[in-house]
Amino acid sequence: MIVQSTTRAIALTGGIGSGKSTVAKMFADIGVPVLDLDAVGRELLESATIQSALVNDFGSDIQDEQGGIDRKLLAARAFSDVKQTARLNAILHPEIVAYEQQWLKKQSASYAMIEASVLLESGDASRMDSVIVVLANQTLRKERVVARGKQDEAMFDKIVERQCDDAMRHQHADYILQNDGSLESLQQQVIQLSEKLRKSL
Repeated sequence: MIVQSTTRAIALTGGIGSGKSTVAKMFADIGVPVLDLDAVGRELLESATIQSALVNDFGSDIQDEQGGIDRKLLAARAFSDVKQTARLNAILHPEIVAYEQQWLKKQSASYAMIEASVLLESGDASRMDSVIVVLANQTLRKERVVARGKQDEAMFDKIVERQCDDAMRHQHADYILQNDGSLESLQQQVIQLSEKLRKSL
């Protein structure tokens, strides 16, 4: 970790549609502090400095009618190829990490959850004390994402191409939660893992 703190940083990651955010809410509901780095990234899109950098790199047409960032268009462009994704990460990543580190300094719990969809791809796992990976089969993940209505199948496939595979997730995981079953089953896994984490820290 970058910050010296009594609060341990436990990463929570998983591919799109795996149920990572559902797991994060379950941890939050039992009193674990949770920071969603994707939400931090969305918040940073409101920054004039970040907006200027994005417009400079991705074009003025990514701005909406109110002068903000059209997130859907930005995502489509940023995930169109590896170089574009790297450009987006270069703009947002340092700011996201700085926000995370300041947030961790304010925590007093034995551990806090850092929810991050591209933790392994960005090399940020080394910054964490432990890594939890949420897994689910890809067909089920696609069904969940399309049902949410925010991405279609084509966008899902593009995002999956930019994310690591389950083999890499297994390699870096200290703990795995399997989310192919019921919410009750997932909840039980979360409760058991929470107890394990509290005893080990």
